[in-house]
Amino acid sequence: MNSSITDIVKKIIDSAGAEIDISTTEGQTIRLKCIYKESLAPNFFLVFPPKQLPSNIDTNQLCPISIKGEKVSLTLTAEILDINGDRTLELNAKNSVDPTSLREYFRVDTRMEINVIYEPGPSEDRNNYWTLQGETLDLSGSGVLAILPAQPKNNHRLNIEISLKHTNVLIECAAHIIRTKRLRRGRYQVAFHFDHVSSKHRDSIISDCLQEQRMQLRERIQTVD
Repeated sequence: MNSSITDIVKKIIDSAGAEIDISTTEGQTIRLKCIYKESLAPNFFLVFPPKQLPSNIDTNQLCPISIKGEKVSLTLTAEILDINGDRTLELNAKNSVDPTSLREYFRVDTRMEINVIYEPGPSEDRNNYWTLQGETLDLSGSGVLAILPAQPKNNHRLNIEISLKHTNVLIECAAHIIRTKRLRRGRYQVAFHFDHVSSKHRDSIISDCLQEQRMQLRERIQTVD
């Protein structure tokens, strides 16, 4: 047993907020919010809101999990041991993520303008071109969650443009859709994974997310005061 990861898990505060990326047997990745619950370390439980867990979870895949601490989030990879009912997963922590890799999972709630563009390939009808303008809900170095006014007609080979709030940089990258959820009033919540983003633009995203996080923290402190 890895005593290092066991010690890390023992220090996690019970009922801390968390996010997990779950793989399905169809090859999709679904990100869900949940609550961390203690067990016998390095095992632990994650509890989800009703009707959130997919029915086709691939338990053979390791899951990256971000657990919110008082000062900084901890990111682990874990193996799913058991699915308890429709709201609870039992997991075994395998290792903590190297700090240099945390930017893949670090994300922050933020509202910015986003454009999603599909450009047909050489053998496709040029009339299949489309673009949607919407608003981000959260952003990380590996993907973005957004609200769009219509359902995208394609899931792959998409171009994303995001006007960053704090650094005033226009981010351009290639992406694909990992999940789509229909909302009221004809809107859609769409999660994108970045297939290709330059190191310079990824660093700009992380810098913008950090500035947004610090701003939100200051606002919370002022509200408490």
